[in-house]
Amino acid sequence: MKKMITRFIASSLIGLQLGASFLAAPAMAADRFSSSFYASPSTRYSNTEQASPLPAYGAQIDTYFTDSMGNILMYVNVVGEVYKPGQQIVRQDADLSTLLSIVGGPKDDANLEKVRLLRYKPDENGKQTYEIDLENYFETGDRSQFVELKPSDTLVIPEDKGLDSNLAFRIIGLALSVATLAVAAGR
Repeated sequence: MKKMITRFIASSLIGLQLGASFLAAPAMAADRFSSSFYASPSTRYSNTEQASPLPAYGAQIDTYFTDSMGNILMYVNVVGEVYKPGQQIVRQDADLSTLLSIVGGPKDDANLEKVRLLRYKPDENGKQTYEIDLENYFETGDRSQFVELKPSDTLVIPEDKGLDSNLAFRIIGLALSVATLAVAAGR
């Protein structure tokens, strides 16, 4: 008799549990997209739950724009040996140091002596390419070579080629082969 009562209670509890989950499923499905994140999936959110400022379609890429707080912003591009290359949104007063911080800094194999800044449009002096020695900046902190960023500028940080180890081993191998042939021919 005890076993029968225990089985009855266990099956009743299982039945209640299954019934509750079947009844709750439609309510959960209806509530699934009620959060602000799902309500507008095309909006990008940051840690502060503030939407990223994006200009309207058709806006020129070589212009400044503002966010909802009135900050003057612009797009700039970073390519090459950095940890997060790509297009970045920065404030109007950002300098190269700020931009490097945003992209995670240069990689170990970056050639910091031959960095170039390419302008989308020539500046008032007609110049469109600037060469910047970031190695000097990292050693001394001197920002005198920094150029004011403009909308759609592209910062190019090339790879430091250095001595290619593969090429060095091939040259050593070739030299050893020639030496071996010379020794063999001399016998």
